Amino acid sequence: MKISTASRTTRILAALGLIELGFTIFAARLVDRETTYPLYLALYLAMGVSWLLASYYVLTVQTRPHRALVVLVALALRVPFLVTAPILSDDIFRYIWDGRVQHAGINPYRYAPEEQTIAFLREGHEQNFQGINNKDIPTIYPPFMEMAFFVATTVSESVLWMKLFFVLADLALIFLLARLLESLQLNPARVLIYAWSPLVIVEVAGSGHNDILGVLGLMAALGAIVRHRGSLTMLYLTLSGLTKVIGMTLAPLFLRSIRLRDLWVMPVVTVLLALPYASAGSLAFRGLTQYGLRWRGNDSLFHILFYLTGSLDTAKILVGAFLVTMVLVLLGLNSNPLRSSYLTVSAILLLTTTVHPWYLLWIAPFLAIYASPAWLYLTLSVALAYHSAYLATPGQAWEDVIWVKLIEYVPFFVLALASIWRERDAWRSQLGLNSPP
Repeated sequence: MKISTASRTTRILAALGLIELGFTIFAARLVDRETTYPLYLALYLAMGVSWLLASYYVLTVQTRPHRALVVLVALALRVPFLVTAPILSDDIFRYIWDGRVQHAGINPYRYAPEEQTIAFLREGHEQNFQGINNKDIPTIYPPFMEMAFFVATTVSESVLWMKLFFVLADLALIFLLARLLESLQLNPARVLIYAWSPLVIVEVAGSGHNDILGVLGLMAALGAIVRHRGSLTMLYLTLSGLTKVIGMTLAPLFLRSIRLRDLWVMPVVTVLLALPYASAGSLAFRGLTQYGLRWRGNDSLFHILFYLTGSLDTAKILVGAFLVTMVLVLLGLNSNPLRSSYLTVSAILLLTTTVHPWYLLWIAPFLAIYASPAWLYLTLSVALAYHSAYLATPGQAWEDVIWVKLIEYVPFFVLALASIWRERDAWRSQLGLNSPP
């Protein structure tokens, strides 16, 4: 009896999913940057090989596997990391703290965790408090993210629950992305590229990173703009920007696709969500300002700009000027918001001063649509950034290791340039550089 193409596809993907799950279980048990990081990294890359093979298969085979398979494997892949301690990152302890502060009726923008004014909140919370990094800096997160912390800690102040809270956003994104792929007349099975991504599994289920909430808002906005729902687009985009700033920086890309009568949504929703925290005044920006001044690490193009200019400020000005110019050019070309957002997020990640592995969550869902070999590579190689922590002396700041960054980024740029060369005619057409017939 002949096996149907769809059945064959399902069986092949099921086998690859089980292989990835096996490596995931072992990686989750060994994730410890101080003792077993090299072995964990090897297992993470092994997860990546299975994922890349599955991704290649859904990109090259037009038949669709059983939809439940992709979802069930995605769920299974998240469980091993969900139930482990967040060893690779301690950001989640700040999320819980900010929620705790708000439940005490205190504005989280007014005080840093170490300030004595709120020292009473440490009682019964000593272990989580010790896990908070940069205790001398107030929260850096925008208002809607703070509200999310408040809602999550209403249920529980446990690490497991906070991780599960963001995993639920991650799972919602899978369904939303599958719907977007169908709207674009692409095989919805391509959602596997996001759903089975080791980066997403480790950074959301493993570390509970909150970026996923902002990414969910951005992709919801892109889904709404495809369906010509202007008011919903602006609502989702605003919520994305009020969870992580990157979402707000993309707003201009939507202007030419939005009716004037829909633009009111962003300022009104922003004011309404910011009002509960207005008592902080200018202090609301203290944490974010310190982040901009202090943080730098695992950068790529910014590293080169800093080397050439010898000045952090000059390099930052050049980056800002380039990004503004890029947005204006994309607006002038009337590029659709989906592709414009993809290109701008890519540029931000390559030009920013800091590229933590979880920042690549912003590019991860786009890969189900554009399937860039360069970005697929970087979502795996970015795990090398944790090598800085592995080599660091306990209690000391992490320092970049040049040879690690070369392994991480050189193949990425080679692959990116190769893709641009292969698609040069399409790029020239989009930029209006082709000669008239």
